[in-house]
Amino acid sequence: MATSLGEITLLVEADLSPIAVGNFVALAECGFYNDVIFHRIAYMQDGTPFVIQGGDPTGTGMGDPGYKIQDEPVVGDYRRGVLAMARSAAPNSQGSQFFIVLDDGAAGPLESVRTYAILGEVTAGLDVVDAIAAVERDQEDRPVVPVTILSTTVSSPAP
Repeated sequence: MATSLGEITLLVEADLSPIAVGNFVALAECGFYNDVIFHRIAYMQDGTPFVIQGGDPTGTGMGDPGYKIQDEPVVGDYRRGVLAMARSAAPNSQGSQFFIVLDDGAAGPLESVRTYAILGEVTAGLDVVDAIAAVERDQEDRPVVPVTILSTTVSSPAP
């Protein structure tokens, strides 16, 4: 994933959430995420970095690809660098939005609900994730200067 602040390499694992991973990969392959911003950079009340969130084609936090996918059991733990699908409180409300966990300390609120399908993790570019998290944001956690996903490339892992 090439962003306006640098490259992030993600490893997605179909065995974690087959439906959500298949959806994420299909959207990435067709260029859905290209030119989409990270619309949310959230910190917890105590100042602990929480998540960066992107994948909304409208950039508002309300957009989706025009459909929703069903929920899946959560496999794995929410820790720094984990990539997961964002969703609303409604069942089966995942679409295209995703987030990356910024800090192991942010796992508590995520673990307490365990409703966000884990797709995989960042394998390179955590410094870019941190740079995105450090940009100035407004009172609604939106970046003052947008950080854009320039392109996404899907490749198979080396054998």
